[in-house]
Amino acid sequence: MADFSFDGKRLKNRSGQKMGELDRNLIRAWNAAKLGEIEGKNIRDASGKKVLEFDGKVVKDDRGKKVTTLEAIQKTIEGEGDIALVAMWHFFVKK
Repeated sequence: MADFSFDGKRLKNRSGQKMGELDRNLIRAWNAAKLGEIEGKNIRDASGKKVLEFDGKVVKDDRGKKVTTLEAIQKTIEGEGDIALVAMWHFFVKK
């Protein structure tokens, strides 16, 4: 069983506590603080710096180096595999 679940809008931990949410294209923490945003195939931090790029299967850092795959992320976070899931992984699980 995965440690987190993502329903397309909210990320919750195993006990059901809300960790973060997707607000249109913004990634927000449980207290509504902006952590980052999704812009096309890129994920940016709160200051607008590109941190990740997602091509549908592979996640790359800002320099184009492979970080992980969607399949590996889905072992940690249960949910539909898209860029929102990758952004949640970056801001809440990886860090």
